[in-house]
Amino acid sequence: MKRKVIYGMMIAALLSSILPGCGDFQDNKAESKEEATLTGGKDLYGYEEPITLKVGLSYALDFVWAGEENPENNSWMDLYREHNIYPEILYNVDISQADSKLSTAMISGNYPDIFQASTSDYLNYVGEGVVADITEAYEKYASDQLKEYMMSDGGEALRILTVDGKLYGLPRLGNPYEECSIMFIRQDWLDNLNLEVPETMDELKEAAHAFTYGDPDGNGVHDTYGIAMNGIDLFSDTIGDSNPIFNAFGAYFGSDGMALIENEDGEIVWGGANGEGMKSALTLLQELYQDGSLTNDFLTMDGDAIFEEAGTGRCGIWFGPSWAGMIPAVNAAMLDKNAHVVAVPLPDGGGSEDGKAYLSHSINEIHCISSKCENPEALVKMMNLSVQKICNPKDEEEYRKYNGDNVQYTGWKASLLQLQPYDKGSENWKAESRALKTGESDGLNLSQHAEVGYMREYLQAMEEGRVDPEDKGQYMGITMYTLYGDPQSAWAVISEMMEKDDFIKSANSTLPSSEVTEVAGTLKNLTTETIIKIITGDPVEDYDSFLDTWYALGGQKAVRDANDQKKEAAVKE
Repeated sequence: MKRKVIYGMMIAALLSSILPGCGDFQDNKAESKEEATLTGGKDLYGYEEPITLKVGLSYALDFVWAGEENPENNSWMDLYREHNIYPEILYNVDISQADSKLSTAMISGNYPDIFQASTSDYLNYVGEGVVADITEAYEKYASDQLKEYMMSDGGEALRILTVDGKLYGLPRLGNPYEECSIMFIRQDWLDNLNLEVPETMDELKEAAHAFTYGDPDGNGVHDTYGIAMNGIDLFSDTIGDSNPIFNAFGAYFGSDGMALIENEDGEIVWGGANGEGMKSALTLLQELYQDGSLTNDFLTMDGDAIFEEAGTGRCGIWFGPSWAGMIPAVNAAMLDKNAHVVAVPLPDGGGSEDGKAYLSHSINEIHCISSKCENPEALVKMMNLSVQKICNPKDEEEYRKYNGDNVQYTGWKASLLQLQPYDKGSENWKAESRALKTGESDGLNLSQHAEVGYMREYLQAMEEGRVDPEDKGQYMGITMYTLYGDPQSAWAVISEMMEKDDFIKSANSTLPSSEVTEVAGTLKNLTTETIIKIITGDPVEDYDSFLDTWYALGGQKAVRDANDQKKEAAVKE
């Protein structure tokens, strides 16, 4: 557990040090409290008289406050109090205890006014009357900036969260393109073995075998292997995700194992229902496992173990979201200054949707307010503040104060309603890769300018033969180069996929019913167990009988409900 927290915080700390707002404050159109009151006759950000809101806090084990800030006194708490919103802290626990603490508080009847819900809990909370209807509050108090943010995904998340015409929460949007898994590979190992980037699964097998038996690091020791995979959670949304292998053969599971997609006839089907494609994918994985090219230790590996394996130069190929190459790249460079981690498109598996990646909906979590709270509009007003300060800071000082500088200000991690810029990755890649190519920095915002500076520092060190990944500037330069600057960066690959529309999108137009949610965990476990058994030696044909069991245990109802909802939506239109 400790290792998992540490690697998670490494990523969070890395991104927080360079996390920009949604836009450049040079073009900021932020609405101040006074402007809102004068133009609209209502306060979109606070109250004339003080109100108190109960909150629960949770932080990772090694979370550190910047400067003199603490849970009670920080830039965000000060901001809320400036607007007459006074948070009352009910509890402050480790993040691993957050869900159980909230559940216990709800059972006692004394729970936070402001809290976060998962997509699986949201409908239950609505049905139980735990969360307030904020439909009217959103229509009345949502700022133009908040409305614009909520339309970043075309309004998909708001539609999904609308239940019987009413809204009970506001989503923390995540860009699904940033979270879809791609392939990462050691380019220096390919170069050492005179191999090209694999474009087909046969070429991937060849590369994985060579990485296992061809001494790709040239140290004369048999201490490397081809592919690392998360056997603890096959369908993860982190490093070690196995979804890309299945996607390459036209099968889709998503992070919950319940991905629903449209077939050629427009009918919604389960993404794992492509039996022939899955058997081809499982045959490949079985061969890789028997060869040792897929490490036999994958059964006990989680995402953080793969961070470690990739970073210490043990494995040469892994899958994961856009950020999954950053920490491995810098850690590998600490051991071998010539280490070069790159992202590449998914190899062609010969499936019906060759190499296409699955895109889920854009909801990361849902910000809710208790039905017991006398001021349900407070949720909307606080979200207005989050969008204004994180996405539209008026100047550099405000940016540092609410986004963070890791010195004086903790930034966005201290916000009670966290959110993230929707198009940050795409915008940063376009601006920063262009700046590296042209040498010009005009038009870069604060964080982009800093990131380009780090990358230039690293590239100059490479050219002069003085690479030192332990130097802060070069450390940041390597990670940003892997994410944005390298011609084979993660976002270069994602952008190419976007241009080609190499994605299969979720067909879910609503959240699953409580009945489907109840069986989803069982179905995911069944799917995982079946796949692992086949990879490690059971007959590939067992997948056919598994499909019958999957449908019988509740899968059929999930598919039927999705098709019924689609028909109902069509009638309403």
